[in-house]
Amino acid sequence: MSLTKRTYSGLMSTLTMTGSVTNATTKLTIVYQATNSLWGVDGTINVYVDGTKQTCSWTTNKTDTVLGTTYKIKMTSQQLTINKPFFTLKLTDSADGSEIFNDTFSFYEIEKTPTSATTSGGVMDGATMSKVVFTTSGTDATYSATFSLGNYASTATSATKTIEYAIPISWCNALSNATTGQASVTCRVKYGGVEYSSFTVKLTVSVPSSVVPSVTSITLADKTDTPVPSSWNMFIQHKSGVRISAITTDGAYSSTIKSIKLQVGTQSISMNYSASNLPQIDTITQSGSLACTVTVTDSRGRTASKSATVTFVSYAAPKFTNCVSERCLVNGEADNDGTYFKSTTAISFSTCNNKNSITLTVKYKKTDAVLYGSETTITPGVNTCGNNDLDTEFSYDVMYSVTDQFCTVTFTDYISTATYLMHFLHGGKGVAFGQKATMENYLDCAFKALFRDDTYFVTGNGVQVNIRDIITIGAQTLTSFGNGLFLCAQNGKIIAQVPSIGADTPTTLGEGLYLKASGGKITADTPNPSIGTDTPTSLTNGQFLYADSGNIGSRTIALANLTNGVIKAGDSISCSNMQVGGMIANSSKDITICIPVGRVITASSAEITGGTLTIRTVDGNAYTKASSAGGAYSGLTPANFDPVITLNKTTGSVRIKLYNSTKWTTSNGTAITTNTPVSATIGITLKFS
Repeated sequence: MSLTKRTYSGLMSTLTMTGSVTNATTKLTIVYQATNSLWGVDGTINVYVDGTKQTCSWTTNKTDTVLGTTYKIKMTSQQLTINKPFFTLKLTDSADGSEIFNDTFSFYEIEKTPTSATTSGGVMDGATMSKVVFTTSGTDATYSATFSLGNYASTATSATKTIEYAIPISWCNALSNATTGQASVTCRVKYGGVEYSSFTVKLTVSVPSSVVPSVTSITLADKTDTPVPSSWNMFIQHKSGVRISAITTDGAYSSTIKSIKLQVGTQSISMNYSASNLPQIDTITQSGSLACTVTVTDSRGRTASKSATVTFVSYAAPKFTNCVSERCLVNGEADNDGTYFKSTTAISFSTCNNKNSITLTVKYKKTDAVLYGSETTITPGVNTCGNNDLDTEFSYDVMYSVTDQFCTVTFTDYISTATYLMHFLHGGKGVAFGQKATMENYLDCAFKALFRDDTYFVTGNGVQVNIRDIITIGAQTLTSFGNGLFLCAQNGKIIAQVPSIGADTPTTLGEGLYLKASGGKITADTPNPSIGTDTPTSLTNGQFLYADSGNIGSRTIALANLTNGVIKAGDSISCSNMQVGGMIANSSKDITICIPVGRVITASSAEITGGTLTIRTVDGNAYTKASSAGGAYSGLTPANFDPVITLNKTTGSVRIKLYNSTKWTTSNGTAITTNTPVSATIGITLKFS
């Protein structure tokens, strides 16, 4: 509510302003009261409104004479009508021009004019009210707020300090790449319909969750280079893919489509959106009714999806479930001297809803021939094949091929020579048991063999060896052949590289080294071995360890004398461009690197006879050390380094420590701190003794 009286008290006078204000019209009467006679007015009072002098008459209410001069102590102006709700009012003494009063005046409570406001709401859906609340206790002003975002602007007014406005959904066009933003709100305060002041605040606006991109239609097709005939009109597992051949999609309120995702079953592909390059999954590995979902994401990060069900017919490559070839007569009767062969086959394949079919062919050749003969088409089941041309003196290879719409699968079988108890090679030196002899200088046995007494063979160096001494067939007896290769006897059969080793049977390899089987693993260095009686163990190159009554017998070969699988005294190893790791230790004075050589070491020591060694720190600074005979290194400060070499015999590794009397430094002079990992490039020769 507007005022009817304002009083201004000063050092020289008191001014009492009375009247009223209606809309933009102010009625004003001014009463001047001097605080004492000396401050009285000896002329009149000039009135200025916004710098313009007003015509105003004054009534003198009280005077006083001081030293012969009469002063007007109290004066009352006529009532002024000013067509403004607020204005700058200035009063001056007409006699000397001195200023009595100069300030903004209004009967409205302009001293309560707000300078701030709070905002809330901001959802741009055309329904949710956004609020602007002016911070004021005044009641006689009117208010307006101009909302603006991008190219959009709108003004709302209120007679109270609270303004409400529903931001249209079309304003979402101004936030094409985000879901929230900052709108500007220009707040204006008016008295009598005239703007008195203004300021700007921010309003956080948001795109409603209902504003999402759209997917109107999608067309799905097989991949562009599908092997599935179009006439089948189906998707085939492992052979078909899925691609989006066409899509109708659009953003919402100026957003654009940025990415697209195609998901079929558990397989998916995502990519940047391009109308000319749509997603394709090349091969679908599942079968059955699969959910196919296409999801687009717009520039606001909002998504839209469309789903369908796509059926994939199961498919697997053809497979031979039975395939037997045997000699027979022309009528198909099995006969060891037959010059034909009977083919018995069974094949499983995917019919693909009766669209897929197979073709089965067969061809054959003598085992020692290079090329097969011509193919013959047969049907699965029993067929009599050949052209009366299977010589009983020779064996034959038979190749079957089954082809469907997508692939060809082959199976190779074998037809032996005619079966004989014993047969001598015609025109040559050879004998066979259980089949015809076909190889010169060979004893060929097609029967199982059982030897009840000692059996010998002569090695390449003329040594006669008893097979009994080489291996005893028994359950889980491990026999080492060096280089990590082992034979194991299991249920009367020799098995190579058996991963499951019998429990807790140690085998000595000499010089305190042992192998022990425990839990299916080979364990080295097992102490106090218990050697079973008469268990031979091959080490390499025809050399064996032999256990006799729990002791190593006379056939024991020292590990240091072996020529394969170990590193012994006198051996040299060249490490060319090998990458190894290392560590800084001993207050940054030691660099230690470890070189794995990959074999058990029986030598006692090693030295570096030549080569180079490059150490690199974690930041790439490097040192290159060129060695001379004896392993002295140069190229560093101090100049020479004598490496300390330690051998780990069982793990087969060489540790080299380079000692520096001061801290190691990088090429830029920075000290390398302790426990810093380093890498090394090795190009050295190690000689063992």
